[in-house]
Amino acid sequence: MVKKNNRGTLIHVISWILIFILPYLNFISKPEEILTTNKVFLLLPFSFILFLCGIFYANLYWIAPKYLNKRLGLLYTVIMLLGFGLFILYNYVIFKYIIFPSVPLEDRPTEDESQQWRTVFRFTFPFLFYVLTLLISNILHLLSERRKEKEISRKVEFEKVEAELNMLKLQISPHFLFNTLNNIRWLVRKKSEDSEESILKLSEILRYIIYDVNTDKVTVRQESDHLRNYLKLQSLRIQSDASIEFEVESRTEQYMIAPLLFIHFVENAFKYGVDGRNTPEISISITSVDNGLVFKCRNKILNPGNTLENQGVGISNVKRRLELLYTQSHELIINEKNNYFDVELKIELHEN
Repeated sequence: MVKKNNRGTLIHVISWILIFILPYLNFISKPEEILTTNKVFLLLPFSFILFLCGIFYANLYWIAPKYLNKRLGLLYTVIMLLGFGLFILYNYVIFKYIIFPSVPLEDRPTEDESQQWRTVFRFTFPFLFYVLTLLISNILHLLSERRKEKEISRKVEFEKVEAELNMLKLQISPHFLFNTLNNIRWLVRKKSEDSEESILKLSEILRYIIYDVNTDKVTVRQESDHLRNYLKLQSLRIQSDASIEFEVESRTEQYMIAPLLFIHFVENAFKYGVDGRNTPEISISITSVDNGLVFKCRNKILNPGNTLENQGVGISNVKRRLELLYTQSHELIINEKNNYFDVELKIELHEN
């Protein structure tokens, strides 16, 4: 923002320097004429442009923002007419008390020439330059207002997205906690010795959710440690011969990703892949690709009643977060085939 303001100021300075120099360009080819030209005539264009410069910035930074934006068109018109009247008075004083007294009597215009002088230089030229000055000033003002509106709109949209992301993240934690507490209740009812360990694992999981995911991104190592704690917690209530595999490629552990993107897929794997009677088959992996990583989760469906149409609010939240965080840089594929439920999530991580 500072660079943009500096660039805009520089453009204004250069533009006005060029405008002030413009009336004197004819002296470049004949510099000796500067010495013979009446100094009053040299100062005249400068004073003329200086007044217009004041009108330009008064309108750009004060009059137009205060009156034009508030639909006070009539009042704005009156102020602009008063400004033009002041400009005419300014030119009248310059010509009558400075220009004409400095011109020798023999060089002064005739009555007809004087009338033409008054019409052209007191009214026509000032009017054209005054209108042109206001026109450019108002165009810049309107462009500035449009830019501000776009910035405000972009900021509102950003805050809206951020609020939605926070809401989705808040929805994730209670959903996960509800499922985990049900598992612990199941262990307590069985009076299992694993109850204490399950509470410790839950505390580690809650610590991660409450403190670590307050940041926009975490490392894959943090996310994978969170998944391991969840797997250990779930493993306490299933058969010892269950086939549960979890592999994380070491290269991916330092990658930065949005937190809690994978946990719901793992939750679903246990929800649909564990029934207390059959041997579960669950495999989870995080591997690297050239421009990011790939998360895969596969489980054997032990309850045919659960289908893709019954994925729950968790998966919907993850999909929405992916749309907001990785709009054009992710691919989520979910399939149910041959009695297996497969999830594959590819995320491009250009910053890594």
